[in-house]
Amino acid sequence: MPTGKVKWFDVTKGFGFIVPDAGGPDVFLHLSKVQESNLPTLETGAAIQYSLGHRHGKAYAEHLSTIVLKEEKAKPTPRSADDGPTNADPDDTFEKEWGLRRF
Repeated sequence: MPTGKVKWFDVTKGFGFIVPDAGGPDVFLHLSKVQESNLPTLETGAAIQYSLGHRHGKAYAEHLSTIVLKEEKAKPTPRSADDGPTNADPDDTFEKEWGLRRF
């Protein structure tokens, strides 16, 4: 099944378009196909998988499903000596940063 990202989708107009990941022309997406697939409202940039249907020589998306992208785990940023001790009291740090304390 082809995959792509929602270029835009307007519920009030009842349609939108998908940009295929494989390239090529945008694919028409009708509100009825979103409802048939039991999907919530699609946001711009949402990754979806679909199959292509054809009617009157025009391609459209059907049998939609969302794709959950795996997020990379955030890598911890290395601490430098300038960052101060890791067990510092937040009140002390605040007071030093704002010049309320000089030690």
